[in-house]
Amino acid sequence: MDKADVLQFITRSKKKKVTELDLSNKGITELPDEIGDISNLKILNLSYNNITALPSSICKLLNLEKLLLTRNKISRLPVGMGSLKKLKTLDLSYNPLVKISSEIGLHSKLDLLDISFCELRSLPVDITNLYNLKTLILEENPIEFPPEKVTKRGLYAIMHFLTMEKRKKEASRVMIQIFNLPEKIQAPFRQYIRYFNQMVSDANHKDVIFELNFINQDFYQEMDINAGVEGYLYDVMRYIQEKIQNIKNTGELDKDINDLYVDSRVNGIKEKIKHFNVSLDDKIEEIKKIKRELNGLHDSLEE
Repeated sequence: MDKADVLQFITRSKKKKVTELDLSNKGITELPDEIGDISNLKILNLSYNNITALPSSICKLLNLEKLLLTRNKISRLPVGMGSLKKLKTLDLSYNPLVKISSEIGLHSKLDLLDISFCELRSLPVDITNLYNLKTLILEENPIEFPPEKVTKRGLYAIMHFLTMEKRKKEASRVMIQIFNLPEKIQAPFRQYIRYFNQMVSDANHKDVIFELNFINQDFYQEMDINAGVEGYLYDVMRYIQEKIQNIKNTGELDKDINDLYVDSRVNGIKEKIKHFNVSLDDKIEEIKKIKRELNGLHDSLEE
């Protein structure tokens, strides 16, 4: 069936309000966007075709419970697949899939996932959100994560391994909330944190993620910051860049992370940041004082 034939078939199915559609083994290479218009569809079988990509409109099939895609040429799934909340069976076997998106974890009702004979090297930790999953088929994939000794032991072992990895990942996430930092300083400060993040991650041999959240920016948006303060941040960034490269070149990654803080240059940088914080507080107080004086002048003029 060419695209026109498939479209005609879909149009008739929509009028009949079908709940099951079998388009398997029809030589289909491209699925029309109109597939997303069959809102009552519960079962969609697209197996044994030559489909290379699914249209994003397939994510509109909110009543879909079974999606069969075995033996196609699909290398990735469309963004938004997580909207198929009622999906219970998903068969992706015999497709050149190299990655499963973290959206897989949104299919909370999924009880069967077949991703055998694909090209997957890792499983997302979000699979641990599939609390109803009873069958996970992984055969013939070059999977490295989880390791083979885990995948061979079956679903329970895989879920346990991924749960532990998820906890490690979440434990390595650091949230930093910053109040009243002027917008002019935010970009260099973000860059500074990225370099610092890299240094800590390298020293610990694992990722540590620092997430920034700037709070209450409006009042100080137009504050005039001395160029020297901004220069401090760029000095910090240059130093950390240099430190990271030096660590990599000299093989000092085996040293304990605490040893890095003994370095007098790091202590000097910490002093600069401390001074920056103090000077910033002083400027904020000056602004508040000027504001109070302006309000007093305004009130006296009105009288």
